[in-house]
Amino acid sequence: MKALCRHYTLIFFAIVSTAHGQTVLKKQDLQHAKYLSLDGKALSGGNKTGADGIVHQFKMPLLRLLRTTSKTVRGTVLLLPAGEYKTLNIKNASQDTALSLNKKGYDVAILDYHIGYGPNTRDLALKDAKSAFKLIKESRTTFGLRGSQANIAGIAAGGHLAARMLQYMDRPQQPDSLSLISPSYLDETIPGTVFPAVIPPINPKAKLGVTFTGTEDIMTTQSGKEYQKTWTGYTKGNMDPNPAAISTEGYSRKRHDEKLALVAQKKFDLIMLGNSITNNFEKQEYQQIWKQFFEPRNALNLGFSGYRTENLLWNIENGELEGQSPKVLVLEIGTNNVDEKNYPTRHTAAQLAGGMEAIVKLVRIKLPSTKIIILRCFPGAYGGPNPTSHRAILERASDIVAKLADNKDIFYCDVNHVFLNFDGSINRELMPDYLHPSPAGAKLWAQAMEPLLSSLMGDHSLDNEIPKNTAIVPLPKLENDSYNWWDRHAEVLRIKDRINPEVVLIGNSITHFWGGQPKLVNNNGQPRIPNGPKSWDSVFAKHRVLNLGFGWDRTQNALWRLDHGEIDGLHPRTIIVDIGTNNTSQTENARMNTSSEIVEGIRAVCLRLRSKIPYARIIVMAIFPREKDPQHPRRLLINEINRELAVFANENHLTLLDIGPKMLNADGTFPPGIMLDYTHPADKGYQIWADAIRPYIDER
Repeated sequence: MKALCRHYTLIFFAIVSTAHGQTVLKKQDLQHAKYLSLDGKALSGGNKTGADGIVHQFKMPLLRLLRTTSKTVRGTVLLLPAGEYKTLNIKNASQDTALSLNKKGYDVAILDYHIGYGPNTRDLALKDAKSAFKLIKESRTTFGLRGSQANIAGIAAGGHLAARMLQYMDRPQQPDSLSLISPSYLDETIPGTVFPAVIPPINPKAKLGVTFTGTEDIMTTQSGKEYQKTWTGYTKGNMDPNPAAISTEGYSRKRHDEKLALVAQKKFDLIMLGNSITNNFEKQEYQQIWKQFFEPRNALNLGFSGYRTENLLWNIENGELEGQSPKVLVLEIGTNNVDEKNYPTRHTAAQLAGGMEAIVKLVRIKLPSTKIIILRCFPGAYGGPNPTSHRAILERASDIVAKLADNKDIFYCDVNHVFLNFDGSINRELMPDYLHPSPAGAKLWAQAMEPLLSSLMGDHSLDNEIPKNTAIVPLPKLENDSYNWWDRHAEVLRIKDRINPEVVLIGNSITHFWGGQPKLVNNNGQPRIPNGPKSWDSVFAKHRVLNLGFGWDRTQNALWRLDHGEIDGLHPRTIIVDIGTNNTSQTENARMNTSSEIVEGIRAVCLRLRSKIPYARIIVMAIFPREKDPQHPRRLLINEINRELAVFANENHLTLLDIGPKMLNADGTFPPGIMLDYTHPADKGYQIWADAIRPYIDER
């Protein structure tokens, strides 16, 4: 077998066993049991293995134990056999290999996991695998399994199952080693997107080995390699010293000298620091954008094609910022640090983030009064529009760097959604080579950055193409309410990383008043009693949840909050979006939107979320019914919005939940106890919502 990982090339194994029944043995037999149920009971036999060495008929999940007789015991390996989730290939996982590894000091526990043709088979298998590993990790000595290591290995479909196990594991729960042998199905994508359905954990601890026999198809091999590259890119890497933070001269000394001459001649109010993406503004086809957004602000282009973080550090250390005191510096860098095509070394996400942090620190020393905008690394992807390890590493680095923002001197700006199709692929018209924005893409970048840039420059917006649809133009607080909007936003930024949410809710007062964190408080800072405490606990009590509901918010307010850090750096598994009902209101501060405008606003919110957190499941709630009279114009507008929303969700494979019919009588009126004021649910109404989303929360 060809090993892709030099530090971990052991191949794990299975053993032939024939089932004789499921009689539970006595407790004293645990130390010698050959079969274990997943609740830790010794069994007299397992699932029947046919003459071909394959389990065809599954009765129950269990472990088959093969204990080492070696004097030096290293630990236990949980082995997940092949079989395409339809059978369990016990014999052909190689009894000889199993016995040889026994001689090297490993106990082996082969898992019989759920198989079959049902739609939930894989999820049942995942539940089996998690339970089995927890049993081994926490109670292995009870069963006579020795050694300190707890490892996982999977073959083909078992490799896919093993990778799924680790996807959301925190470091303490991870195995010591993970071995994927010819892993299957890693090329599968999340429905409606181009993003891999299975990715490595955000903070890998285990040693990874990925091996192939050479007989696999191209997609199996390629997806396995990309999984390994992403895993490597997610690891911390060699940070002492960090190669991405060691000042290194780049190739363009002539351009450096030209820039030194410019900074010696005059002072600039805006400096654009970056690689070829920034450098491109000096090309003729980009000059119209430069002249509209940057030249009027007395800007200097310090973009260097092909440069990495270490090269920008050298430029700064060697005079490019000397004598300057700009109002704002925009930092765009990173893609070349993970380029494995044109550079001999590829940096990990942590190394790249460390290099970016080193630049920020040096700029703060050189330009102490300058505001710094750190751009999220653009979504480059060599070889096509779809995500690769290159893009995944850039995204992880950006998540780390986002935490540098203090929103006083350092600001994080994410404009990546402008380059993406709704399925997450790169729009080729906006990034023709999937790396560099076209002039049209660069203009969208400038427009998306303009609200932040103009506020920090202390001037007015230079964007003369503001959309007519107010539902898609990000804005902060519009209306007064019973709480302080700005305080709640600040509290979200303060607590979001500590919560590290599994679930995020985004919405208006309906979401806001349900419960959770941030805690509900009134304008005077005093606690407010939630409207749905029992229903909240019934669905969220066992989960880490962040409530991004803000009273009176419209889609444009939610967009502003997403653009200002409320979800940056987070990795929730599920996001629930309930926004749009306030866009049906006409006030002095904002006009009422049409149904199509509101759906476009909800789409914009979902695109932001898909760009920022591509692997999360997005659940869109149809707008709840309002008003006492079923024929009220607002109720009719909501009905039209929900019809259009259903079309949008269906076209983009989003989960849309419409609980409105469950909140109404057959004649469209509200039953007693459902609503407090024909807008906000009572606890009984919230319970309907809780019951609808529970399956999506608990399954993850």
